Amino acid sequence: MITARNLKKIYAMGRVEVHALNGVSFDIGTGEFVGIMGSSGSGKSTLLHMLSLLDDPTEGEITIGGEDVLTFSDSKKTRFRLQKFGFIFQDYALVPELSALENVILPALARGVPLPDASAAGRDYLDRVDLAGRKDHLPAELSGGEQQRVAIARALVNNPDILFADEPCANLDSTNSRAVLDLFGQINKELNQTVIMVSHEDWHREYFDRVIRLRDGKIEKEEILKGNR
Repeated sequence: MITARNLKKIYAMGRVEVHALNGVSFDIGTGEFVGIMGSSGSGKSTLLHMLSLLDDPTEGEITIGGEDVLTFSDSKKTRFRLQKFGFIFQDYALVPELSALENVILPALARGVPLPDASAAGRDYLDRVDLAGRKDHLPAELSGGEQQRVAIARALVNNPDILFADEPCANLDSTNSRAVLDLFGQINKELNQTVIMVSHEDWHREYFDRVIRLRDGKIEKEEILKGNR
């Protein structure tokens, strides 16, 4: 599904060049639950931004579903992200003035899905994350764990090929973190959903099929963990 070859990202800090990624290559198959791990500054989020087309590498190749996505125009990248990807962020990124259901259906409406169909899909995914009874609540009326589950439903509403999660448990306690990861594992298994998740918590490894561990912008090692769950 995803092929990355020799990915490099160089930032200019005055006269100094910072190599955030320095020749990273790997493949990710359909239905894999992959953790991207490493210490702070290792290049985890930079790599996620490259794979999700939120930023361009300085050098290298990325193909997704056989398409050379780095050749796309900005507008085509935007459409591709909307059609193929779901995003979950550590700060939830919910619109505070909108209800849980209204937040969930935003990506569907952006794709041009009619409101009745988008609302039906939104209710279905809120039910899947066990929040059907909270669909009319504003984010401020929900706990942190509930807000993250709304964000997961929003990420899934367009039936994406790939779910990207950037430290989705960073603002959650251990109980809510495990609930969110259990949900990821369930979605990955039941829907054969490809999940790529950035994490720095070692105990999260029990949920991953594979870990790509970064150090100083390079792959330090890859660990096959399938069967741990």
